[in-house]
Amino acid sequence: MSIQISEQQFLELYDTYVGKIYRYIYFRVNAEDLAQDLTSEVFLKSWQYLSSKSVSNPRAFFYQVARNLIADFYRQKDKAPISLEEITDKPVADKSDSPLDLVSATLEMNSVKQALQQLSPDYQEIIIWRYLDELETKEIAEILNKSEGAVRTLLSRALGELRGRLS
Repeated sequence: MSIQISEQQFLELYDTYVGKIYRYIYFRVNAEDLAQDLTSEVFLKSWQYLSSKSVSNPRAFFYQVARNLIADFYRQKDKAPISLEEITDKPVADKSDSPLDLVSATLEMNSVKQALQQLSPDYQEIIIWRYLDELETKEIAEILNKSEGAVRTLLSRALGELRGRLS
């Protein structure tokens, strides 16, 4: 079932998803200013489309627009997508954690990041969407224009490869 949304509904969707879309874009381009610009463009293009047409899953639609804009950016700039290794280290725990918790979380995050960077970009992307951005299999299928079964298979293979690299 597709729904056409009002301006107020769109603003609520924006508030809900802008942080996740920004984070996804930042992981792919590794530049704050560029990630902010592309995030703005995602929501501008989405509003232009959604103001006259409807979609069944706005969240999946936002990720699909973001993915297309990132691909367009790299095509225009003749660049390759950034690897996870090049991502600036960000705090992985909050200020209330003890120093031991911070060190443990940082070491764990570094080993996962190193293992992730050894995976193909498709595997990296599907793991980020499913476990970092908490997208459902159905939404990932919509983004990738694949069946849910194909997404489950891809995710299973990605996790298997990640497990192998972590052991």
